[in-house]
Order: sequence, then structure tokens, then C-alpha cells
Amino acid sequence: MLMFMTTPTSHGDAPESTTSDSSHWVPGTPARSPDAVKALVGSSDVPLAAMDLPSGRFLAVNPALASALGSTVGALTGSSSLDWLSPDDRHGAQLGFQSLADGDLTGYQAIRRLANPTDPDQVFSVWVSAIDVDGARVGLASVIPSAPHDNQFRALPPVSNVPEPGNLALGTVDGNWRIDRISQDVTPMLGLTPEQCTGQPVLGVIHPADMPAFLAGVEHARRGERAVRLTLRLSARSREWTEVTVVLATIAPGDPPLLAFALIRYDAAADPPGPGDSTREMRLEAHMLRIADELHAAGLIPRLQQLPALANEPRLGKLTSREWAILTRLLDGQRVSAIAAGLYVSQSTVRNHLSSIYAKLGVHSQVDLIRLIRRGTKPPAAGR
Repeated sequence: MLMFMTTPTSHGDAPESTTSDSSHWVPGTPARSPDAVKALVGSSDVPLAAMDLPSGRFLAVNPALASALGSTVGALTGSSSLDWLSPDDRHGAQLGFQSLADGDLTGYQAIRRLANPTDPDQVFSVWVSAIDVDGARVGLASVIPSAPHDNQFRALPPVSNVPEPGNLALGTVDGNWRIDRISQDVTPMLGLTPEQCTGQPVLGVIHPADMPAFLAGVEHARRGERAVRLTLRLSARSREWTEVTVVLATIAPGDPPLLAFALIRYDAAADPPGPGDSTREMRLEAHMLRIADELHAAGLIPRLQQLPALANEPRLGKLTSREWAILTRLLDGQRVSAIAAGLYVSQSTVRNHLSSIYAKLGVHSQVDLIRLIRRGTKPPAAGR
């Protein structure tokens, strides 16, 4: 997708083109990263870097990211990510950085192989998110070995504030861009039932002024077949517009492509008010937690195609996003212990969710549950 690949060096030295010569600085680029950003990046257990936008220059890098890339903090800090790219990827990276700087996107994900890695088969998942620090727009990029389906989900450390039902809704859009799957959480979020949403044109629920951003986000997602993040206003039952964070991905090619999405609603009142360095740092920490939430969502949405469309199995609309997450992992063949570890919950919590799923879908065992789902996703016989 529109993100950089970093080329590590075997001795930890940056390429000559990435030296701190002033000719590499883009006009208006801050001479050093804000202390709060440095502290945030340095304190994170997730491989993380802060970058100037739109130039892509590394402002701060933590040891975890340097180690993941086979380089050093000193070699990376101050260098341009564009200089570490293969020539074919530089234009795409510039477009991505500019989209973040302009506010067209607030984040996106890419799956990349390093240009000269020690392990040529290792694939990295990259998520870059734009935040505002002291009036300047800064990019935060995490680089983590990729896991099938989950993207960065399982690689993250436990996060205590993963959105609960009502804050996170999952869904998909078919080839006609009509909503064909959506979890029960849409009801507390937008005041609409899954039945009311099913079959509705997705463009009909987006605020007209946000339509260009949505279409640009789809195009970014289609180029890289990975997730993008943006803020949209959606129509709600109250006839008012509700602002939500949308994590969006294409899940199958087409014109238009099939889409999967996660809607996340944040409580603005939870953000620390008031000026001051401590407040700024608190906001940065809160933003990091939100990034973790969004990475969890990005890990969920590629799995949704395993589930039947609600037209084929309407009872799936009774399930919450957490129940969908457990159900899709069950369909992958994961046991309760693996599901619990992947979702950072206890095994008893997983079993409680499974009991709820059985009750809502009218089944009594995992075998019956899987049979029901497989039947709902099976294409109709020819001639019917």
C-alpha cells in the first residue's frame, strides 16, 4: 500500500543518501522531534517511529523498531524513509504521506517485505497514523511481523480498552455497494438495527461532504488491498449525523470492490481537556491506545467473508462484534485457548461468548454451529 519499506543494513549504518546533510531537509520540517513524541515512541513496546509529514523523515525511532528492521536507532533517526525505499515504491510513499498531511486519510496499513532482509520470507505489517502535536501533523508508524488474517492483531501487547459492544461495529459491503453484513453493535451506535441496515446503499449513509474522503480511502485500500482509516459522519436513527472512525479494507477485487469495515465510536469527553505538557502527553498516550484499538479492528475485518450474508442467515445480526471475532476464529479451526490468547481474554470469557452465540443462533454444539455457518455461505445450486 502507500507506505514505505525500510532497507536495513548489516552493520547498522544508514546509506550515504540518508546522512544528516541539510540538503535532505524539507522546508518547514522541524529540526527535532517534540520531546513528548520522543518519549511516547521510546516508551512503546510496539516497534514504533515518528515521522515528519509529508516529507517522511524519521523524527524518532524506538529500539524495538530498529531491531525489527535490522538497523539502529542512530542510523534511522534523521534519515528519510524515502531514501530507504526501493525506487518503485517512492512515488506511492510520497502520495501516502501527502494524503496524511492533507487530512484525506488519518491512517493506513501496508504489508511489505524488506528490500534486503536477513530473512527474505519475512513479511511486515505496517500501520501509519497521523496525529497533531503542537500544531504540527506527525506520522506514527509501527512495523511488526505480519500474521495471516490478523495483520497486526496478535503482535500487539494486551490492550485494556479494546472497544466493547456499542463502540465497535463490524460489517461488509457487497459488489453493488450495499451493506450485506453488520453486527448488532450498530444499534447502540447509530440507533439502527442490522435488519434496517441490510441492503442499504453504503453511499446513502455517508454525509455528502465526506463522500470524496470515502472514495479516496477506497482507492487507497484497493491499491494496497489493506486497511485505511478515516473519519466519516454517518446518518443515524435520530436523523442527525454521528461521527465515527472507519477502518476500511477491500476484501475482493471488483469495480466497485467488495469492502469490509469497522466503525469505532470514541467518547470525546474521555480526551483530557486543557493545555500543558502533561495533558499533551496524556493525549498522545490516549492516541496510542486508539491506534491499538484500530489495529485490533483491522485484524478482524479480513475474516468477515467467512460469515454468511445476513440475507442468508439473519440471526448473525444478533451477534456482537466480539462474538463475530470468536466465531471467525472458531471457523479457522482455533481452539478456545488459542482464541483467548489472540483476543487477550480468559478462556472462561470465550466460553461465555460461545454460549451466547449458541443461544442466539439456536444451536447446541460447535459442530452444529460450524454446520450452520457453512450452509449459509454455500452458493445456491445451479438452476435455483
